[in-house]
Amino acid sequence: MPRPRFGFDAEAHERHHGWRSLVFKLAIGAVTTWVVWRFGGWTGLLVSLMLWARLLADELMAGLLMAWHALRGLAFRSVQGRYYQFKGHRIRVEDDDLLRQRWLSVDDLSSALGATIPLPTLRRRWPDGLREQRDGVYVLDDVAMAWLAEQRDARAARLRQWVERDVWYPVRGRKAGLIGAKKGAPEGAPEQHR
Repeated sequence: MPRPRFGFDAEAHERHHGWRSLVFKLAIGAVTTWVVWRFGGWTGLLVSLMLWARLLADELMAGLLMAWHALRGLAFRSVQGRYYQFKGHRIRVEDDDLLRQRWLSVDDLSSALGATIPLPTLRRRWPDGLREQRDGVYVLDDVAMAWLAEQRDARAARLRQWVERDVWYPVRGRKAGLIGAKKGAPEGAPEQHR
C-alpha cells in the first residue's frame, strides 16, 4: 500500500482546479442559456451558442491536443527511440539490454557514409563490437566512432560527430564525456611555465 504524501500536491491541485473550473463554466452557461432563451427566443439562442463556444474553447482545445498527442504516441510506438536520421539516411539504433550503450546498423551506416564498412576488419579488431540481428549486423557505438575517426573523409568525420552527439552522448550523459578528458591543454600542447 503506497504511503500518503505529505505537503502540497501541485498535480492534484491542478486536476481539481480544472474540474471545478469546468463545472463552474457549465453552470454559468446553462443558467445564461436558460435566461437568454426565456427572454430572447431564437436570437437569444444564437447568443448563448456564442457564449458556449467562448466558455468551452480552452477545454475543447486542450482535449483535442491531448487526443492528438495520444494518437501520435500510438502511431510512433513501434519506432520510439530507435529511429535516427543523418542527412536524409535512416539509421536503425538498438539500445543494449544490459549496458548503457547502443548498437547501430552497419548497412544503414554504410548507406549514410556512401561506402561499404569492412566487416572482416571490424571483426578482427573489435571481436565484441559486432552483433548479428535478424535484420542485419549491428556495430557498437564506440566501435563505429573509433572506425569513423580513422577514416580520412569529411563525410566520415561528420558522421562520427553525429554518432557521438545523437547516439553515444545521450546514453552515457555529460559525465561520460568528461571521464577521458584531461584538464588543461589538449594532448601535445607545450607546457606552460608559471
